[in-house]
Amino acid sequence: MENKMPQEYKHEQTTEPENNSAPGFMRPLISAYGLPLHGMTAIPGKISGSLMIVDMIEDAIPLIHGPIGCAFQRKINPFRPYQIFYETPCTNMNDVDVVYGGEEKLEEGIKETYERYHPNLIVVITTCPSDLIGDDFGSVVKEAKGDVGCDVIYTAGDFVGRSKPIGQQDTLYAITDQMLCNGNGDLERNVGSVNIFTYQVHGIGSKVAEMASVLGEIGIGMNKIFFDHTVVKDLYDLPKADLTITNTKMVWTELMKKRFNVDHYELMSFDRYVKTRDPELLNPYGIEGAARVFMEIAERLDMEGEAEEVIARRKNDALQRLSRITKDLAGKKIVGMSPAMLRDTGMKTSVIIHRTQGMEKRLTKDAINERLDMNVELARRYGSDPEVLVNPTFEEEVRAIKRTGTDIVFSSGATAHRYNKEGIRTFNFMDFMRFHQRVGFEPAIELAIQLRAALKRPQRKKNPLLGMLKYDTERPSLLPQWATLADVFGILRERAVGDKDSTEVCEL
Repeated sequence: MENKMPQEYKHEQTTEPENNSAPGFMRPLISAYGLPLHGMTAIPGKISGSLMIVDMIEDAIPLIHGPIGCAFQRKINPFRPYQIFYETPCTNMNDVDVVYGGEEKLEEGIKETYERYHPNLIVVITTCPSDLIGDDFGSVVKEAKGDVGCDVIYTAGDFVGRSKPIGQQDTLYAITDQMLCNGNGDLERNVGSVNIFTYQVHGIGSKVAEMASVLGEIGIGMNKIFFDHTVVKDLYDLPKADLTITNTKMVWTELMKKRFNVDHYELMSFDRYVKTRDPELLNPYGIEGAARVFMEIAERLDMEGEAEEVIARRKNDALQRLSRITKDLAGKKIVGMSPAMLRDTGMKTSVIIHRTQGMEKRLTKDAINERLDMNVELARRYGSDPEVLVNPTFEEEVRAIKRTGTDIVFSSGATAHRYNKEGIRTFNFMDFMRFHQRVGFEPAIELAIQLRAALKRPQRKKNPLLGMLKYDTERPSLLPQWATLADVFGILRERAVGDKDSTEVCEL
């Protein structure tokens, strides 16, 4: 059996480095948020990320301090067709402002924005031109606040260093530093309560109804769930909580800890993973993941005694309901889903496809292998013995899928037709991640129900027009032209991030 794996790869768990603070694959991968285009325009970079945060505060309005093109970019290139930022007032900087400074235009823009929209908060978002000429944003904002009837803050993209995604992190830090820390210092504490931060990035679940229900049954109060119909007044209540729950580490929560002694808890703990190399700490999903998360939150609030009975009861109820579904799934073979997501279904990982081309420009060989080791370790931990293919062609992948008797392949909607044409069933995991994946006991049941339905669908050999296209041999999901563009941007990424073998890491 030919296995196209790099010569230096050994099919065993990567030895833990002597220095436990070594970055592994997580730190360099997170630094990808700082890459050209991807980090500054396509995902929550400086302007777009700030706009996303402001857009989720119902009575806030952004003011972009820069040329008109900076304000129009998100209208030309929205994240989703339905996710357009309709209100993006702009100071409309021109050549004269670049030469003589844009502070006067910024002050006028703040006043005009208030007169037109009457918000409770104006968030000034600076741009490359206004940053480069050195406008004193802080002084202008302070001066203009006296002339308008609302809060005014600014976000320049440089408050949080290299923490990513920068636009989101920077704006939340600005809100904390410039608003909350200057507010009423005598807030009455909402003892035993938490804030839940629900912002969604890369499929991280933003639905928190079940989490709030479980924590509430334990006796943990909900101080604020944001952003969920959040208004400016709600932001000022954030320091009343004892704990803020976020998806990953965020700089603004560290400032909340420092200024208000509001502790923070991350659902996916990269810091703890770096120390322990336990991949379970990166998976808050599924029944076991949810039980661990709820208990850890309770322990932070010294309520583990109250939590034990609630978590055990909820967990047992979910397992009983799940058992009625998984009898149709047990032993079925699957490709393309993280083994940790399948542990509740009883399904087996038959083949692990490990593609390195997109990582080779920004991760070391050891880091790339560590990602593979993690998936192989989890698969074996949950009773699978998968075949491993590294950078296979599509034909090699199909042969392995059929040889192992795989029942279903997790695939995005864009690539499913290629498997369907070969008579292979597919499951759209992107839809599940976007609409169903979240922390709680229920998603495991929802996943099992959807998988059972997918397995009952008849196999169909479809050959649509998309099947007539030629695809790149190394990256089967891309057309040759797009693969070439990926190579071009790979070179840019390497130049921007630095030598791929460098041990330098960025702060998360």
